Amino acid sequence: MLRLKSLVLVALALVVAACGQPSSESKEQAADAKDSAVQATEQATEQAAEKAAEVAGPDIADLMAKADPEKGARLFLQCRACHSLEEGGINKVGPNLYGMFDKAAGQAADFVYSDALLNAGVTWDDASMAKWLERPAEFVPGNRMVFVGIRDPQGRADLIAYLRQQTGGAQ
Repeated sequence: MLRLKSLVLVALALVVAACGQPSSESKEQAADAKDSAVQATEQATEQAAEKAAEVAGPDIADLMAKADPEKGARLFLQCRACHSLEEGGINKVGPNLYGMFDKAAGQAADFVYSDALLNAGVTWDDASMAKWLERPAEFVPGNRMVFVGIRDPQGRADLIAYLRQQTGGAQ
């Protein structure tokens, strides 16, 4: 009986010792799990970067390189009730836009701007104009422009190209 107990104890000791030693099969499983985790992390990082690019939208310089002023002219039809473009043109509900590019917002003569726009520190360039045209109320909260905005980034670039062409702001 004592001998049987000794054999059982030795067998148990061998089993316990074997549990502490990873088999080559479990090493492979651990390596595969690590590789899968690395791949999942890389994939999640790529997806996050793609989502950020979607949210940010295309780069304005890329859009401007493809901008079509003729399409912008059609988009301006929405704007002409409130804005004129010609040099010396009248202010309407909104200011005359001639000569606005590369100047601080709120510079049209004889137009009364909102304090929000006057104090916004905006200089009109392609990037600021694109943000303005996307959602004026979000770009400068408290401004008086009631225009909702243009969702399409390329449409905004087309309109900017047309405005530059018509207002003496050609690049």
